[in-house]
Amino acid sequence: MTEQQPLDILVVGGGMTGSALALGLGQQGWKVALIESGNPESALVEGAPAATVDDFEPRVSAISVASQRLLETLGAWQYVATRRHCPYQAMTVWDGDGTGRIHFEAAELQAQALGTIVENRSVVRALFLALQGSTVAVFGGVSVSGWWEQGDSRGIDLADGRRVAARLVVAADGANSRLRQWVGLPTREWDYNQQAIVCTVRTAQPHRFTAWQRFSPTGPLAFLPLQAESGDDHFCSIVWSQDTAEARRLLTLGDAAFVAELESAIERQLGAVLAVSRRYGFPLRQRHAKDYVRPGFALVGDAAHTIHPLAGQGANLGYGDVRVLLDELARARDTGLGPADELVLARYQRRRKGENLTMMAAMEGFKQLFGRDELPLRWLRNTGMRWLDNLAPLKNRIAAEAMGLDR
Repeated sequence: MTEQQPLDILVVGGGMTGSALALGLGQQGWKVALIESGNPESALVEGAPAATVDDFEPRVSAISVASQRLLETLGAWQYVATRRHCPYQAMTVWDGDGTGRIHFEAAELQAQALGTIVENRSVVRALFLALQGSTVAVFGGVSVSGWWEQGDSRGIDLADGRRVAARLVVAADGANSRLRQWVGLPTREWDYNQQAIVCTVRTAQPHRFTAWQRFSPTGPLAFLPLQAESGDDHFCSIVWSQDTAEARRLLTLGDAAFVAELESAIERQLGAVLAVSRRYGFPLRQRHAKDYVRPGFALVGDAAHTIHPLAGQGANLGYGDVRVLLDELARARDTGLGPADELVLARYQRRRKGENLTMMAAMEGFKQLFGRDELPLRWLRNTGMRWLDNLAPLKNRIAAEAMGLDR
């Protein structure tokens, strides 16, 4: 795998998005390599059985039906399904400063679940287990030190001195993608001046396989249902978006004081919070690459776009990128085009850019609507929520779109 023997496709970044893409490309018959700076062996280590809040990973994702289907097609979901995960059948969203409330039910859509809450490490583990039986070459435990182009050849330099060439290089190396910066694909971005506080809690009442989300002017709070191997359904993952100063204050509180604030913020929908894990804070920033592609290069997932977590769509947008890029590269292979053909990459960008921008604009609109406290806006959003909750066809259509039922 040198400059003289280039790969078809090189994927940089072995997280949830990059490992899924590499796995799918290998299954299509391309000569593929995946580079992951972490140790792939560590990704295969199972988490401890969940008995306390500290046994769950703080970072979780709400996997949509469409994303689950992709992982099933790749042969990875079977590993997710045999470990702890939590399908949720309902979602309740309300305005903390008003009377507006919307409730979604999977049964109204003739679906078994609206989605599944999964710890990120469980998805990565499933993908690396599937990769073990694939033709994908995995470069693990080594970082990327540079990007190069020579004529029609391109590739990356590894920190251990190796040079890897490929006809197409795909950056899946996260929101702060170094490859995106080296290649020179600019972004439009802005800081929300907020942080997302994430942790795990145990509640007095079961979550009833429902995702709960309360909006307030300072940011949304989500209680996402988790389930232990024993079937215990009193655990929830917390994503609490707050203005930076307020988030910092909350993060400095002791357990008892934090729990008191949390119970008040969620209006004790699940009774008392009996235990809370260590808290983590993540800065929130919206980012979107002006272009996803250039000759011989493409962006996927967070390397191309990051979004406010209020709707939990970040991972699903990334899997949307993977699904479309796999589709376009399969078409290229069937028609004799190379993986870096400009028509192939242009179609990928055209299909994904509009959909991602639409979702990002919608989430920005929601944030602005719920982040303002003027009386007319408060009346508008509460009246609108009550109206939508009573208009089942439209409400269910919105839910179906978020789930990807028509994809």
